[in-house]
Amino acid sequence: MLRPPVLRRATYAQSRWARQPALQEHVAKISAVSSSCTPSCCTSWPSCSSSNTSCQRRFASTAFGIRRQNQASIEHTLFVVGLNEAKFFGQDGAEEGLKLLERVVEHHQEYDLLFGISEKALATMEADHPVGQNRKLTPSRELEQIQNGEMIPMMQASMVDKCKRRAVDRPVKTTQSHVAHLLWKFPRETIKLGWAYRRRKDHKDAARHKFWSQHFPLCSTAYFDERAEIISIRTVEHIVARRSQEWKGAIILVVGNEVFSLVNKQLSLMLADEGRQLSSPAFMETLRSEAVHLCADVIDFTPVLIFVYCGIPLITLHFTYLAVEYYVKQLEYTKELLKGEDRD
Repeated sequence: MLRPPVLRRATYAQSRWARQPALQEHVAKISAVSSSCTPSCCTSWPSCSSSNTSCQRRFASTAFGIRRQNQASIEHTLFVVGLNEAKFFGQDGAEEGLKLLERVVEHHQEYDLLFGISEKALATMEADHPVGQNRKLTPSRELEQIQNGEMIPMMQASMVDKCKRRAVDRPVKTTQSHVAHLLWKFPRETIKLGWAYRRRKDHKDAARHKFWSQHFPLCSTAYFDERAEIISIRTVEHIVARRSQEWKGAIILVVGNEVFSLVNKQLSLMLADEGRQLSSPAFMETLRSEAVHLCADVIDFTPVLIFVYCGIPLITLHFTYLAVEYYVKQLEYTKELLKGEDRD
């Protein structure tokens, strides 16, 4: 049973960075907040005003301080950054993520950058958008139509810094099969899929999770909640692996705002008591077992769903039309026959 959440976030003025010798001194003073963290209520770290409590610009970010058992100082710092889809400037855009990255680099020689996307998606991003000899980032106008384009600037920045990158989401095929499996089990939600699919572009980022979870409370868990859980588990596993290597640095997790609040809730449970429970072998074994369950291959009912809910109705309409057409022709033929008999 996971312990109650202790979610922590940074609320520090940008001017404080010049006066503090190390990032850990800031994180040690982070104030606790509730686990119901949403992009709108999270800290605007580091783009804040001179006050610790008021921020001029807010964007989705959370900081977790992680300690060992019987240790007072913070060993690692985990930053969770939420980005809006295809947004590069302003609130929840790639620009804010780069600012945070710049501040982290000022206090850490090394950092690891984790992405809440699949390994295939990250490999495609790295292959299609490498950093050339000029070490310049790709202009945002060239990334607007690219999937996960808002994450590419931070990925390229880590290439320049020669830091480790890792994807922590499960494959898209696995997510699709889990969603299809639930749609097959709960037909009451499946029959609403056509109506909701036509409105999918009306809801983005955090509003997307709200829309789909409201109308599909059971089936949407496979897409949002399960993904958030596997992202959180793999992030914690990465922290433990780095701890065993005696590595000192910051870890930055970049996710879309559609799962940002869910990832925060999961991490607040797993990193309760500032991550001291990560030293427990039983706790880590529980997380590994859950990760295996979340990534398990299940039968993909997508073709069956398409056939049952689209194919069969179309076939029924088609044969109904043919039957009506046949009987209309038969009726006309009978009328012509009767007219011929009347003439005789």
